[in-house]
Amino acid sequence: MNVTAPTSERVQRAKWGLRATFFFLGVAVAATSARFAEIKGHAHTSDAIFGYSIMVGNLGSIFGNFFGSRLSRNIGTRRTAQLIMVGVAGSQIAYGFVNRIWEIPFVAFVAGASYSLMNIACNAQGSMIQESVGRSLMPSFHGSWSIGACTASLMAGAIAKYVSVEWDLLGNSLIALFGCLVVSKTLLPFSADQHDAMKNSDTPHHLPIPIEIKNFIWMVAIGSFLATIAETSVGDWSSIYLKEDLHIPIGINTLGYTCFVLAQIIGRFSAGRLIDRYGIPIVVRIGGLLGGFGYLAGLIIANIERTHHHYTALVVMCISYAILGFGVSPMPPSYVSVAGSIPRIPTARALTRLAVIASTGFFIGRFMISSLAGLFGLPIALLFPATALIGSGILAHFLDIKRIKNPA
Repeated sequence: MNVTAPTSERVQRAKWGLRATFFFLGVAVAATSARFAEIKGHAHTSDAIFGYSIMVGNLGSIFGNFFGSRLSRNIGTRRTAQLIMVGVAGSQIAYGFVNRIWEIPFVAFVAGASYSLMNIACNAQGSMIQESVGRSLMPSFHGSWSIGACTASLMAGAIAKYVSVEWDLLGNSLIALFGCLVVSKTLLPFSADQHDAMKNSDTPHHLPIPIEIKNFIWMVAIGSFLATIAETSVGDWSSIYLKEDLHIPIGINTLGYTCFVLAQIIGRFSAGRLIDRYGIPIVVRIGGLLGGFGYLAGLIIANIERTHHHYTALVVMCISYAILGFGVSPMPPSYVSVAGSIPRIPTARALTRLAVIASTGFFIGRFMISSLAGLFGLPIALLFPATALIGSGILAHFLDIKRIKNPA
């Protein structure tokens, strides 16, 4: 089969289409994160039980990741993104109508499975576009996600006192779904996926991955899930922590997440140039250490101040979330870029293997946060994701693609 590479004009269209797709994906999920405190309140449950319930989403992610490569290979990454976005939007709407704790695991499973499939499709598109253009674009793609997340978070905070969670998530998700279906039409067609698979056909899908590539993906995945534990802890817990532990009112309690994504936007749109100049390992190392220690310091100071000065603790945490957002901003796109550029293996297959390992580790991380919250309280439990991000920064030197030894 002779499949030609997409033209430069087609790649440019896909580049802007993917940025818009990531934007609407961020819109879809961020309103839910901003209003998690109310969703938890409707379920009338503890921090630990709520954490265990949303942790089921990681099982959904593992399930989705196992089928991500196969689905993309059969129908293409563009069609995958279009179909799966329906599941993403539907699961976010369902969160708004949850009022019993046993309902949350089911919604979380669907949300995790659909989001993981969407992630593989969009990141595979980004890797192909980035390789065709010849410079680092993945941070700006993920930056578009952050802009969408910031937009939805700001809106959720502004209307929280006037619009119920149900109607907010319903309207927000339908807008995201419609927008994504429209803009995703400009993504690279199925022929681009076929061309990528042929170009990286040294290890076809039916053959085992060489051991040197397996080991490299393992190290990338460990760093990835440590960073993801820190990043996702903000979406999972920031609104709950600010409302229930710092006693900040509904609406204002979304400011932590908003500060996080605002700083993430700045970081992601500047990360591409920094990566082109200094390389992924250095940028990820500095980001992990800066974000991790900033998050750690903020939590310690806020836990001291919260008993006397609630709003001082809020300001401290907003600054801490901003430092975390800026530090972690280059990390997810960098891990995807590294995995997507591994030679001798198709892009979607490398990303799927990375996602399976990383989501399994992330499952363990969410379990740790929930267990620590049950034993010692949420303020102490959040020290764990801060430490995890520091660990991700320390492991950054493994991200050099030259570490893969070519076969003799």
